[in-house]
Amino acid sequence: MIAESTHFKVEGSCQPPSLVSLFDCRQLFASFRQPQDLIPRILDAIARTTRSTRAFLSTLDADQQSLVVQASTTGSAAGAAPGTRVRLGDGLAGWVAKHRRAILVTSEADLPADIRDRLRLEHSTSALCVPLEKGDVLLGALELVREGDVPPFTEQDEWFAVLIADWVGLVLYDNQLVSQLESQTRFINRIMESIPSSLLVIDRAQRIVSANRNFLEKGRRETRSTVGHKIEEVFPQVLLEYTRLDQRIAEVFRTGQDIEGGKVAYRAPGLPTRVYYYRLIPLKAGDSVENVMLLMDDITEREKLGEEVRRAERHLASVVDYASDLVISLSPSGSVVTWNPAAERAIGLKSEEVKGRLLRHFCVAEQASTMATMLHKVVRGEEVRNVEVKVLTAQGRELLIAWSCSPMRDDADAVVGIVAIGRDLTEARRLEAQITQSAKMASLGIMAGGIAHELRNPLAIISAGAQLLLENPNDLNLRTECATRIHGATQRASLIIENLLRFARPGGGKSGPTMTETDLRVALDETLTLLAHQMTLQKVILKEDLHDDLPLIRGNFEALQQVFANLVLNACNAMPHGGTLTVRSRTKGPHQVEVTFSDTGNGIAPEQLGKVFDPFFTTMPVGKGTGLGLSISYSIIQQHQGVIELESRPNQGTTVTVRLPIAS
Repeated sequence: MIAESTHFKVEGSCQPPSLVSLFDCRQLFASFRQPQDLIPRILDAIARTTRSTRAFLSTLDADQQSLVVQASTTGSAAGAAPGTRVRLGDGLAGWVAKHRRAILVTSEADLPADIRDRLRLEHSTSALCVPLEKGDVLLGALELVREGDVPPFTEQDEWFAVLIADWVGLVLYDNQLVSQLESQTRFINRIMESIPSSLLVIDRAQRIVSANRNFLEKGRRETRSTVGHKIEEVFPQVLLEYTRLDQRIAEVFRTGQDIEGGKVAYRAPGLPTRVYYYRLIPLKAGDSVENVMLLMDDITEREKLGEEVRRAERHLASVVDYASDLVISLSPSGSVVTWNPAAERAIGLKSEEVKGRLLRHFCVAEQASTMATMLHKVVRGEEVRNVEVKVLTAQGRELLIAWSCSPMRDDADAVVGIVAIGRDLTEARRLEAQITQSAKMASLGIMAGGIAHELRNPLAIISAGAQLLLENPNDLNLRTECATRIHGATQRASLIIENLLRFARPGGGKSGPTMTETDLRVALDETLTLLAHQMTLQKVILKEDLHDDLPLIRGNFEALQQVFANLVLNACNAMPHGGTLTVRSRTKGPHQVEVTFSDTGNGIAPEQLGKVFDPFFTTMPVGKGTGLGLSISYSIIQQHQGVIELESRPNQGTTVTVRLPIAS
């Protein structure tokens, strides 16, 4: 173990330690069991046996490449007190530990050259330092010093110190192993106590050799009534019979394989029943199973939560199944995952028939791209509300559906699917058309007086011309003039009747008004002509500011006429004692046409402005209005993808603005 020593000749003599002393020291080492007492007592025995006036025992701190003084004899310098740290290579002990060589020094000339300038013997007669080792493991260093009248150390002293160092190294190594074992035991115990599961370790005799705190607390048991007892003394007999726990433990010992036991209900005395999931895990030493670990997880709350989740799922499934709207779940690519019975009834296809097919393939050809664009927006995280797209049923019939779509997200907020809710507008549009037509007929009733007046004038001209022709059949000039006037009056009456018929006819089918390229100026002119006499009767002065070069829009002529008629009649009703109605039209930006109707009437109170587009809301006296005019107008403008807005101040008048998109 010791490679080489530095020797010197000693004048005089000193009785070396005897073999008896060596044996006494060995017996002393064997008698100490407490680590806190061991090192100081060993060092004190060595110092007395070797007649050292000072002695130091240091242990290695491998992480910091240094020695730490663990013990020193009385009278040591303050710099070498316990806890002092010396780097490897510094000082005598540091040099010995670094080079792992024993050294005997009686003069400064005997000091190694690399530390000679940093060490002084001063009052010491000699020093002896040996490394503490166990095999190839360096544990520390033992340093002995003689001072004053005590003779220097001899080779026999060095021999004795080397033997003592072997024993000290063995003791330190054993102590280190014991400390590591205790540390590992504490670590394992902390793990067992920290595990939220109940844990038991069972031997081949099916006795419990260890139980963690979780098991003891949940089972209301104590260690002494659990550890060392067989499993039938710890668990109820009915539970053992149900789980066949003893047989399964024996199977794990035999096969060395884990067993997933499953769920089991267990009730500790005085506590409610809990549900556990248990497993049996072999604890092996090599290929041999030494013990079996029983791991029990309390899943009572998880079971309750699972039942609540299943209940919520059943409830949600019922809501979806019995919903009157189409409820469809889609993948991010837009393919159908599920759809509810309402979708099956509307489209005429079962859920299993459409699974995996793209939803846009069920749309009419010209609107498939609209559906694709809508779903693409949803995948980007946007929500889509009330986008009308027609779909084809299995029988080839078109259905107008208002779609609202939302993204489905996972815990990482990534879009993993789409929920599409579709409302069949077929019946709603049919009812809207009926209500709209009824409101139109009501408007015609109001206009009847004006229309009769408009027809009476050309009829009077026709009647007078006919009388003149009868009275003067031979007057060629008179006959020509009368014929011309009769023809003009007839055309005037025909135009009035044509406008009346166009206004009165229904504006669309079940799916809403038919859209074509429409000239707003013509629709405004015809509407204002029909209502001209009505405005005259109500002393309303009409001012027109209509542009002749308005671009065409895509709309329904008759439906837009009804909107304009409703707005004109509302303005007239707001001016019971007369006033001024100004109608303007203009291009609004590159994509819209704007028409405004401004009156000088009574206006609307601020608290009522939010209700003006609600069905059946009216500021007119009972029996003087239906409250449907603005509501129907709002619906028609929405169908045209347009906007209708209203601004009003009490006693100052009202302005209604209609904006419609230009035909592309």
